[in-house]
Amino acid sequence: MKISGIIYDLDDTLISRDEAFYSGFTKKFYEKFVDKDKFDFDSFFEIMKSADKKTKWSPEKENLFNELRKNITLKENNKFYVEFFWDSIVSSVKPDIEANNHLKSLNEINFPWGVLTNGYKYQHEKMIRSGIVKLAPFYIVSGDFGCHKPCKEVFIEAAKKIELPCEEILFVGDTAETDIIGAKSVGMKTAWIKMGRDYSLQDKPDIEIDHVKELGPILNLF
Repeated sequence: MKISGIIYDLDDTLISRDEAFYSGFTKKFYEKFVDKDKFDFDSFFEIMKSADKKTKWSPEKENLFNELRKNITLKENNKFYVEFFWDSIVSSVKPDIEANNHLKSLNEINFPWGVLTNGYKYQHEKMIRSGIVKLAPFYIVSGDFGCHKPCKEVFIEAAKKIELPCEEILFVGDTAETDIIGAKSVGMKTAWIKMGRDYSLQDKPDIEIDHVKELGPILNLF
């Protein structure tokens, strides 16, 4: 398997999206907007987990609050809560030191790489807060481009940015339906971040890992 460059997803690949979601946003949302007489934090947490599971991979975060409204009363419109969501998530993003060290090692050997993330303007702030923006040769936010993974065109655009044929690119991500299937559709090799899960789709990734730091030894890069 010839790999001449790597393109990474962002959330739950180079940063912990779930830590920001549950330790940051969920706690803040409960404190500000949930009726404490009706829900203690543990019961609300289960409601949020269920809503997140159904909507996590959608770039349209209104869907999350539509799910929440099935179980709790929300007084404001979805636009208000979406703004609160992104402000809370972004402010809770922290650098993954091991991931950033991995990226620094790629830069030290001049190995081509970049980032392709689904989302909109807030992904730029995540790149800044994580420290990755200072390391990345390039990154693409799908909302800026005009279509989201698994759209073939955005993967092809990433291949143009990295200046390599798709067949020599490894795409690394945590989501089977958007990252792995999308990358495979244009001929890229794939690495899936397991996060304690079993891969459920028939078309398997080329590599399964727990953390991006494993790629250096696996690919004999450093």
